[in-house]
Amino acid sequence: MRESELLNTISTSELGQFLRLPNVVGNGSDLCQIFNNYNDTIAFLVTEDVPDDVRMAILPCVWPLALSSNNRSEACAWFDVRLRDFLPFLTRTLISSTQVQDASCFAFQKFVSFMGNNFTYNNSDFGRSDVYATIRMYLGGGSQGSDARCFDATDPELNSTAWFVTNVGNFITFASAEDLASFVPPTQLGTFLENQANLELFNSTAIPQSATDYYITQLFESNPSFSVLNLPGLLLCSSEIPSSAFTGLSEADTMRILQRLNNFCSGTSDPEVSAALASNVQNIGAETLATLGSASSGLTTRQLATLSPAVAVSALSSLGQVTWNPGQASTLVQTISQPGSGLEVNSASALVSLGTVIVGVPASLIENIPPEELLSVSTNPAFVSNIQSASAVVQQTFVTQVITADPDPTSVLANVPDAVATDIPASLLGSLPANVDIGLINQKTWTSDQAAILFRALGESEFDAEQVSRSLSSGFTCTAAQSLTRERIRQLVRANRPRKNRANVPFQESQLTCMYNLLNGNLSQEFTDYPPGMLLYFSNDDVKPENCRSYFAALGAADFSVASPVLNRASTLFSQARECLNISGTNLSREQVEGVGSMACTLDSLLIRNADPFILETLQVCIDFSDSQVAAIESLLLSGETQFGSVSSWNEQTLNDLGILPLFLTRNVWGVFPFRTRRRFLRIFLPELRMNRTSKVRLRRLFSEVSPVRIARGAGCTVGNITQVTVSDPSFPLGYDATQFDLCLDVLVLMDNLYSICAKVDDDVFQSIIIQKLNQAYPSGVPDQQVQALQSVSRAASLDDISKWNITSIDTLSALMNANDGPWEPAQSNKIITMYLNTPGTSLGTAELDAIGSNVCSLNTTTLRTISTDSMRNVKPLDIDTCSAEQKSVLYEIRNASLSSLRSDSAIYYSLIKGFVCGAPPADIEALSTENVNMDVNVVTRLAPAVLSNLSVPTMQGLMGNHLPDLKTFENQSVIRSWLNNQTQEALDTLNLNLNTNRTTGTPGSNTTTPAPSNTTSSSNTTAPAPSNTTAPAPSNTTSSSNTTAPAPSNTTSSSNTTAPAPSNTTSSSNTTAPAPLNTTSSSNTTAPAPSNTTSSSNTTAPAPSNTTSSSNTTAPAPSNTTSSSNTTAPAPSNTTSSSNTTAPAPSNTTSSSNTTAPAPSNTTSSSNTTPPAPSNTTSSSNTIAPSPSNTTLNTSPNIPPPTNANTISITAPSTAGSNGTATQGTATTTTAATTATSRADPSKRPALICLAAVLTSLLQFLLHLN
Repeated sequence: MRESELLNTISTSELGQFLRLPNVVGNGSDLCQIFNNYNDTIAFLVTEDVPDDVRMAILPCVWPLALSSNNRSEACAWFDVRLRDFLPFLTRTLISSTQVQDASCFAFQKFVSFMGNNFTYNNSDFGRSDVYATIRMYLGGGSQGSDARCFDATDPELNSTAWFVTNVGNFITFASAEDLASFVPPTQLGTFLENQANLELFNSTAIPQSATDYYITQLFESNPSFSVLNLPGLLLCSSEIPSSAFTGLSEADTMRILQRLNNFCSGTSDPEVSAALASNVQNIGAETLATLGSASSGLTTRQLATLSPAVAVSALSSLGQVTWNPGQASTLVQTISQPGSGLEVNSASALVSLGTVIVGVPASLIENIPPEELLSVSTNPAFVSNIQSASAVVQQTFVTQVITADPDPTSVLANVPDAVATDIPASLLGSLPANVDIGLINQKTWTSDQAAILFRALGESEFDAEQVSRSLSSGFTCTAAQSLTRERIRQLVRANRPRKNRANVPFQESQLTCMYNLLNGNLSQEFTDYPPGMLLYFSNDDVKPENCRSYFAALGAADFSVASPVLNRASTLFSQARECLNISGTNLSREQVEGVGSMACTLDSLLIRNADPFILETLQVCIDFSDSQVAAIESLLLSGETQFGSVSSWNEQTLNDLGILPLFLTRNVWGVFPFRTRRRFLRIFLPELRMNRTSKVRLRRLFSEVSPVRIARGAGCTVGNITQVTVSDPSFPLGYDATQFDLCLDVLVLMDNLYSICAKVDDDVFQSIIIQKLNQAYPSGVPDQQVQALQSVSRAASLDDISKWNITSIDTLSALMNANDGPWEPAQSNKIITMYLNTPGTSLGTAELDAIGSNVCSLNTTTLRTISTDSMRNVKPLDIDTCSAEQKSVLYEIRNASLSSLRSDSAIYYSLIKGFVCGAPPADIEALSTENVNMDVNVVTRLAPAVLSNLSVPTMQGLMGNHLPDLKTFENQSVIRSWLNNQTQEALDTLNLNLNTNRTTGTPGSNTTTPAPSNTTSSSNTTAPAPSNTTAPAPSNTTSSSNTTAPAPSNTTSSSNTTAPAPSNTTSSSNTTAPAPLNTTSSSNTTAPAPSNTTSSSNTTAPAPSNTTSSSNTTAPAPSNTTSSSNTTAPAPSNTTSSSNTTAPAPSNTTSSSNTTAPAPSNTTSSSNTTPPAPSNTTSSSNTIAPSPSNTTLNTSPNIPPPTNANTISITAPSTAGSNGTATQGTATTTTAATTATSRADPSKRPALICLAAVLTSLLQFLLHLN
C-alpha cells in the first residue's frame, strides 16, 4: 500500500524521465509491478515518448487492459490512441490464443481489424496465419453447434449482420469450410449470408474454394430465391450456385449475368448454368450468340434449328469456339448449309472456318472436298485440333483424302498430321523404305498394330532407344524384333522401364513373354530396368533369394490383369512373396502391403479385410474387383479404423480421397452419404469415368448402387419434370427411378436433348423407355441424325425397333457400331448392316469394315464374299474370333489376296495377316512355319482346330520361333494341352522344353477312310475279329495298330482310322479293327471272345460266327476252351444286328492301309486320294504293312508308336509290291515300350529282318501249338 502511494506521487513526465535512463529497464516483472499500481498509466502511454526497448517491455504489462475493454469506444481508444506506438512490438506470445481467448468482443473485433489492416509483419516473430489460429480458436474453438460468438441481436453494438467482416476480416483467406461451420451453426448462418459486406468479403480469389462454395451453398439453402444479380462478380464463378438461380431471368438480366460471367469467370464451363441461361433466350441473333459465348452449348437442337442461316454464318467466329455435342453441331451444319447462308461448305477453307462445329460434318462432305485442298489445311493446328473431336469415320475420311493427294508412303508419313496418324492403313506403312525418318515416325501417334510394322526400323537406325515414344514402343513383338540385335533389343526393353513423367506402355501378354524369351539367360538383378509387366513371367531361378524384396518392389508396378488366368501367376507370386516378405497368416502390415504393391489387387477378401488400412491406397490402382473383394473393402472402410476416419465424419472429400474405389462400392457404403453429397461428388466423378471409357456394365451397376431406394408414391411426376437444365446435370438421371423417369420425361424434351440424355443414361430399363418415346416421336421412322445420337441406348432396341430406323449413311452405321457403347447381338448387327447395304450406292468398303469391326461375323458368307481386296487391304485389324469356320475362311481368303504385293516380306505380311490366320488352310500355315514369323500363343490357339490338331512338332517350332518357350508357359491352356497330347513324347523331347504328353496311341487322329465293298462297314478305333483258330488279343506274333483302314474282300466296307485284317494264327492288338468273315459286323471299341482255343483281350473284337454281329461294350460267355477278358463282347447268334459304326469283315489275303485309300478286290469300292489297281484279293497302300496269307502279324501306320502297353516291335517280312510301289508285307511283331520298327527299318538290313521274322513266326507257331 505504501509502495502504491509513493509511486502515484510521481508525475508521468518524471516516470518517463526515469524510464529513459540507460539500463533502467531490465526486469519485466518489476516494470509491470509499476504499471499495475500506477494510476496514470493511460496518460503515460499517451503523453510520454520512451525508447523502443522500453515500449517493448511495457506492452505486455498493459496488453491485458486493452483486451478487457468493455465497450467499443474503449477498445478503439486502446488500439487507436493509447497503444498506437506500442502495438508494433506485439509478439507471438501476446497474440496467442492463451492471451486473447478471454478478450471482450469489442477488443477482439478491434484486434482482428488492426491485425488485418494496420499491423506490419516484416519484423515480427509471427505471421498472419498465427493470428488466424487465434481467431479460429476464439470464434469456434474447433467445435460446432454453439451460437456465433460476439453476436447479439438485442445489443446495438453487437447486432451487426456483417459478422464475418467484423470477426474474421481479411483473415477469411485462411478459413476452410469446416472452420466456417464451427464459427456459426447452419441454423444461424442465414442471418449473415445475404449481408452485402460479407458477400464482398468473400469476393476474393484468395479464399479457399471450399470456403466460398460452402458460403454459396448455405446462402441458397437458406434462401433459394436469392437473386444472382446481387452476387459480386467472382462469386458468380462458384459451381455451387444452383442452376435454378439462373432460370426465369429476363433476357436483359440474362445478358447482364452473361457479361459478368465473361468478365470475371471467362464465361461458364458449367453445363447446367449454360443450359439455364440459354433457356431464357427467345430471340437468338448474332449479338446474343456472341454474348452467350461458351454458354451457347446449353442451347437445344430445337433452338439452334431456329437460327437463320445468315445469323449462323455471321456468328461462326463465336460458335466455332464452343464445345458442341454431335447432335448440336450437326444441326448447325445443316443450318449453315442451307441456301442463302452465304457459305458453301465445299472447300477446305470453309471447313476451317467452321471451327469446333466441324464435329457435326458428315463424312460425305469431307469426301467431296478435293484431296489437294485438304492436304493444304493438314498443317493448320486449329483445324487438326478440331477434327480430332469429329467422329471416327470423319477423321478416317480426312486421312484417306490426304493420302489420295499423294499416296507415296514417305509423303503420307509427312503429310498426315501426327495426331490422326492412327488412321493411316498399316498396309501402306509396310511399303515404307528402309531408310525412313525415325524422328518423323517417333513424333506421331500410332496404334500397336501400326507400330508393329514400323518397329523394326529401329534396328536399322541409331535412334536413341530412350527417346522412343510410348506409341511406337507399343509395337514391340517377336516378329518385329527378329531383325534386331540382342543388344538393341535390350536397349528397347530397358527404355520401357518405369520412368518419371512417363506412363507405362500397356503391353499385351504376348509382348511381355516375347521380351522375356529374347532376354532369358541374360537377365540382370536390376529389376527396375524392365517393364513391370515383364517381371510377371520371371521364374524363381531368375531372382536371387537375397534380391527378392527388390524384385517384388519392382513387380508392384505391374498390371496383374495382363497375365492369363490359366497361368495362375498371382497365386504363385504371392506364395513367393509370403516367404520373401515374411508374411504369415492373414494379417498384412503396412510394410508388407507396400511390398506387394499392385499384387494387392489379386488378394482374397480375407487378406484385404485384415490388412493395414494403407491397402486402401494401394487398391486404387486396380482395374476391377470381385464381389468378395468389394465386400472386404467395404468392411475395412466401415470399421472406422482407416485413414478415412469414422463413418460419421465422412463427407464429399472422403469420396474424392477414395480415388477409383467409389466405382465399385455398393449401397452399403453409398447409403452412409447424404443424397446431396452423392450428387455433388458424381457431378465430377461421372464425367471422368465416361471420359476414361469406363464400361457401360460398370456404369450401370454404379447407378444402381448409388441411387436411393424409392418408396412408391402417388401417380404422376413427383421428382420434378426433366428439362434441358435437368439433363445438363452431369449426375443425371440420379434421383429418378424408372417410373419417375418415364413420367417426368416429355417426348418433346427428349427430341430436343436426345444426345445429352442418351450420353448419360446407362440403365437398361431407362434406355428401353427412351426407345419407346422415340418411336412415339417419330412414328414414320427415326431419321439418321437421331439414330446417330442413340449411343448405348441403341442396344436396348428390338429388331422391330431397328426396322424403324433410317440407316442410310456411313456416319449412322459408324455411330451405331461404336464398340464403346457395348456389344450387339448378332441378329441386331446383321439387321443394321443389311439395312445400310440396302441403301443404293453402299458396299462393304474399308470405312464400313472399320466401322463394323467384330460385327462382321454377323454377316453371311454370301455378303462377305462381296468384300473387295482393295477394301480389305486397308482395313484396320478385325476381331473375327466369333465368326464361324466358313466365315473365317472367306475373310482369310480375301485378306490374303489383298496382301499379295507384300508377300515377299514375311514379317510385314504376317503382321498384317495374323488376325485372319484363324481361317487359313493347313498349307498356308505350313508355309508360314518356314518364314520365321514368331507366332504367339494367342494366335496359335485361335487357329482352326482341324489345322492345329494336325500341326507336327517341327511345324509348330517353325511357327512360334522365339515364342516357342511359351508352349511350356501355357502348357495347361486347354488348346495347347490338347495339341501336346496329340504329339509323341519323342517328338516333344526334341524341343527341350520338358513338355509331356498323355498320348498312348501310335498315330494321332488319322481321318482317312478306305472304303471296302458294299454291305459291310467297319468303324474307327475298333478291333475286328479274325477267322477261327486265331488269337484276337495281341500277346505275341501279330499286332494290328490304330488309324489304319484296310480293304476288305467283296461285299465288305472298311471305314476310317483302323481296319486291319488278321488271318488265321494271327494276333490282332487293341484299338485295331481287323476284318471279320463275310457278312459279319463288328462294333467300335469292343472286345468279343474268339472261338475255341482263342484268347480275346480288352478293346479287341474277336470274330463272330458266320452271319453274326457282335455288339459293343457287352460281355458274353465265349465258347468252350475260350478265355474272355473284361470289356469283351462275345459274338451274337447268327442273323443278329451289329452295333453302331462298325462293320469290318475281311478274310485272309486282305491288306490294311494307313491314311491311304487303296483299291479292294472285285465288288470293292476304294475311297479318295488314290485308287490304284491291285492284283486279285490283294490291295497294297502307302505307309501300310499288310499281312501275308497266314502266320503273319499285321502292323499299320509304322511311323507312329503304338499305344501304351502295346510294347510293339514290328519286323518286316518279305513283301509283294502292289500298285504305286506299295508293298503288301507280312510282319512278325514283338512287344516293347513305345517303339516301332517296321517300314522305318534300314533297307540294307531287310534280309536280316526277313530271316528274323521267319524265326519268330516259327517260334510263335510252336508256342501256339503248346497252348
